[in-house]
Amino acid sequence: MLGARLRNWGFWARDRFHGSPVQRHCQDIETRQTSARPSTDLLEGILGFAVEHAPFYAPFKGFGSLQDFPVINKNVIKANYDGFRSNAFPGVRLHSMHTSGSTGTPFAVLQDPDKRRRVQAEVIFFGQKAGYKLGDRFVYTRVWTDLNRKSRASALRDNMIPVDISSMDDAHMESLRSLLKRDKSLKGMLGYPSTYGPLAWYLERMGDQPGDFHLETIIAISEKLPPPTRESLRARFGCNVVARYSNQENGVLAQQCLHHDEYHLNTASYAFEFLQLDSDLPAAVGEPARMVVTDLFNRAMPMIRYDTGDVVIRQAASACGWATETLSDIEGRREDFIYDTQDRLLSPSVPGLYFWGFTQLKQIQFIQEGKGQYRIVLNGASEHYRDQAFIDLAKGFLGEDAAVSVSHVDEIPMLASGKFKAIMSLYKPAAEPPALAAASK
Repeated sequence: MLGARLRNWGFWARDRFHGSPVQRHCQDIETRQTSARPSTDLLEGILGFAVEHAPFYAPFKGFGSLQDFPVINKNVIKANYDGFRSNAFPGVRLHSMHTSGSTGTPFAVLQDPDKRRRVQAEVIFFGQKAGYKLGDRFVYTRVWTDLNRKSRASALRDNMIPVDISSMDDAHMESLRSLLKRDKSLKGMLGYPSTYGPLAWYLERMGDQPGDFHLETIIAISEKLPPPTRESLRARFGCNVVARYSNQENGVLAQQCLHHDEYHLNTASYAFEFLQLDSDLPAAVGEPARMVVTDLFNRAMPMIRYDTGDVVIRQAASACGWATETLSDIEGRREDFIYDTQDRLLSPSVPGLYFWGFTQLKQIQFIQEGKGQYRIVLNGASEHYRDQAFIDLAKGFLGEDAAVSVSHVDEIPMLASGKFKAIMSLYKPAAEPPALAAASK
């Protein structure tokens, strides 16, 4: 089996053969991120390109600033798909990135070759920030299907072990645990926080300690990593644990630093705006805001002021020595926000924080079914906990007049994307902020 160093050398040798484009992108990201160098040159470049080559943006040729462009989302792109496609790449093979559709709006974004190389560089740079070295052997936990399954040759090239987590019963947790203990060459693990929570609980039940494993870096992707899960993983593995905020349509948007919970924004590759939930006006520092992104590199399908569908909280300054723009929190998808009995908006992270102490649980799902009506779905609770304990805690953050029911299942299924829907909202209040309502249509 090829060693990590040989894979690392082979990757950079291939890059040098093609003129070192990925290396140049890595150096550019390093320069812009570490020196807080503004990316106004890149922003001006992509705006000028968009109005000349993407029909949707042609009416904005006389723009004076970024704010002269409209805020868009997946629905706008789908409705005007050909208008977003650039005419600058005739005959060029473009890469198509498909979103999972877990939010109800699946679509594909085209990326040109240079954008693909930029995404590669982002993954390399932020991986290094987390302590992962290109070429190191790692485990990738997700739902693997015929649509996304890696070939043996591809997995061997990337030094990756794909682990399917369609089921997270004790047998599958034990299989993953045994692999992590047995293979001393494994240095990294990539996966969803909804997998890491049950894994951490299982390892805790088994009494495992950091000396039992060999991992150096754990990276959580696609979902919010609850602070208790992060701390539990650190306690079990004794290694770096960070959350990476990324999406399929753009790339790596932000990543936690090693010693704080804040997220460092990738301002080398994207321009970020933070807009109010009920308007396109700027949100204040410290308040929940819609994350709006302008991709500075995708010329195959320019995405200017793209509303990601996420709600985040920006902070005034970094808490560590890496002086970048930072987020104090990523609240989650807008459509997953829940409401208490008085229709006050709650973060989707609230239930998880209240229910974290139930360490014998295998899975938990919180569903808002209507105004003041909620259901808690539990896997693995009947032998360890009383239903009333969950109901009492839920009423603590929802209101004493909340109607809370509990149901028990053998397993809560994953979405087709491989993500686990820990919070689901089937309810939208009449007075819901317009920006939230638009996201769920």
